[in-house]
Amino acid sequence: MLSLVIHPPEGKSIEVANIGFEGALGGIVSAGYKPAFTRAVVQIAGDGRRISLDRLDALKGRSPAIRDLFTRYADALLAQVLQSVACNALHSLEERCCRWLLMARESMGASDVAVTHELLAEMLGVQRTYVTAIVRGLQSRGIIKLQRGLIRIEEPAGLRGLACGCYDDVQRHFSCVLPPIGDLRGGLSP
Repeated sequence: MLSLVIHPPEGKSIEVANIGFEGALGGIVSAGYKPAFTRAVVQIAGDGRRISLDRLDALKGRSPAIRDLFTRYADALLAQVLQSVACNALHSLEERCCRWLLMARESMGASDVAVTHELLAEMLGVQRTYVTAIVRGLQSRGIIKLQRGLIRIEEPAGLRGLACGCYDDVQRHFSCVLPPIGDLRGGLSP
């Protein structure tokens, strides 16, 4: 799972979007020719694929389906960023923390999220002590189980019930704009 992180002049950083197996980084909108505004940070290790921008541009030029897929993904990613802005301004830290854990679970396709309290605090733009209090509260309710460097989501429904609606809003938009990749394979010839 990658995080797109903003580093304001004040020195704190905050995550504005995350990218899992469903997404891509680089060459989405600007075809990689513009400087990136965010920094991409690998938060949770996993497999990835890499393609040169020249090859990607050539594929986009030959395949309207691939070009369309990247355009729709850019729209979905922008929706996540915009929802993140609203969420950070309007929702409680517990709601945001639950949303982040749900997004990480979705991105990883697993209930074990390898994240420290320090990293989670950085992604949420708060001090670690606040995150520690929240995750301990979630653990006391049986929703998560804490281990060193790992948060295991025991009750996803309970976590979803405590999260703000931003998670569901973004998921709905993704599924509307990006159908399952299997639906596109007919048009993805090399």
